[in-house]
Amino acid sequence: MGSGQSREKSKAAELWSHWSMEEKEQLDKFFEKGGVISTLPAYYEKDLLAGILATLIPSEKNLANYLTTVNSILKTKEPNPVYRVFQQCVKDQQVSLQEFVGLIVKSAIPLWFEDGSSYQWTSTLERDHTSLVNYFINHAEEEANKKKESMAWLATDDDSNKQQNKEQQQTSKWQEKAAISPSQISEAEFSHWIQHTPGLRGLFQLAVERVLIEKPTNTSNLHKRRLDHLASPQIQQHGKDTRKLLGKDRFSNLMTPYDYYMLSLSLPGNALSWSDYEQTQRKVNQDVQHDMVFSSKRDGSSWQNFVSKMVGQGATLIVIQAKDGSVFGGYADEHWEYCNTHWYGNSSNFLFRIKDTYGRWDTSSGSNDHYQYLCWGKKSLPNGFGMGGQFDYAGLWIDSDFIHGHSRAGPLCTTFSSPQLSTKDTFIVDQVEVWLVRPLVKDPDQDQAGGGGVLSHAEDMEFMEMAGKKMYSKDLGPEPTTEDEDEDDDKDNV
Repeated sequence: MGSGQSREKSKAAELWSHWSMEEKEQLDKFFEKGGVISTLPAYYEKDLLAGILATLIPSEKNLANYLTTVNSILKTKEPNPVYRVFQQCVKDQQVSLQEFVGLIVKSAIPLWFEDGSSYQWTSTLERDHTSLVNYFINHAEEEANKKKESMAWLATDDDSNKQQNKEQQQTSKWQEKAAISPSQISEAEFSHWIQHTPGLRGLFQLAVERVLIEKPTNTSNLHKRRLDHLASPQIQQHGKDTRKLLGKDRFSNLMTPYDYYMLSLSLPGNALSWSDYEQTQRKVNQDVQHDMVFSSKRDGSSWQNFVSKMVGQGATLIVIQAKDGSVFGGYADEHWEYCNTHWYGNSSNFLFRIKDTYGRWDTSSGSNDHYQYLCWGKKSLPNGFGMGGQFDYAGLWIDSDFIHGHSRAGPLCTTFSSPQLSTKDTFIVDQVEVWLVRPLVKDPDQDQAGGGGVLSHAEDMEFMEMAGKKMYSKDLGPEPTTEDEDEDDDKDNV
């Protein structure tokens, strides 16, 4: 008896060593209170909370077992405890896998967004989460099918059609099984699925962490949490005029926090957060901030404005809404160059869709390097914005009239493993946002090749205006900063 207690104490002592003193105090407090929670955000799902509490502290309290479970969730990140919570929810609430994922998404995305972005979660942000849930459910099957499709050219047409039908049937069966309530998914199926579903494991960790630790943001290590997708990238606060236009608490008119999370999973690390060393190298004293540098809703539907805000800036996320309601776009890892008449960019680029068909598509087998293209004012070349594929058959294209576009590269784009992004092969542009997610490192003593945008090139401005294209944006000053707004408010109060 004494030997058993000694081993348990020794095991507990070893497990305690993985935690800081502050974390240890909160974990111990939670155990001693038997899982009693003082406060949780209103959006936190009670059914998920019940499953977590029953898993962490069952009827027979055991400190070593409790610490082992906590350690496997928050430190070693094993799939088994996720399945145990899932099974508890199935037993008590009769949930399906799809419903269980919904509980995680609705509880954890607000935590992720609040902990990093500097925006607070409000009812204006709590829009439809089902697209992200479906993305998590179907991601593993869809990725497996993409790999099979990449080898489809080796098969005959009959074999290819048979294989495609088989894949569709398997996907359909999995979707049906994921929707069955109560769930009948085995532990082996669950483990395989969650290990091939990026992002969901981290959201589950966030949900459990918030139950155990009152404020688990670890602000001193926010950089690492952002790289691990446990906290949102920093988002530049909008100016007063933009807040009035979009709504006080909304950061985007085209993306929800659920969309933003999915896209952030594919961004490179230096577009999510900068270490102290990176900040020193860039001669800045703050982390990278995602900044909406162009919005057609705010800045007008002008090709000139679009180009001037994007060229020579850095890595960008371009989000497009078509007149038919579909929302899609692309990430460009390299800065857009001034008057480069060739395709350029790199394999970090990807295309995405965030409405209806939900997901992102990165580079294919490397058939070509047509990652990004931007050209205007040329008679012998196509004028417009493009990502992937070929001229007239691009993965994503907007004409320089800033009205017409197409997505004709699916389902097998020569650059991206991408389907058709819009509901039809051509579309009419409704709205566009450009997000600067990693500013270009600029030498203040030397004009960057391709930097400054079209509005910094007087000859091109003059040429465009002579051609009848009024450069409206050259007369517009920058949007007021927070300091400017404070000064304006002070003047108004005098």
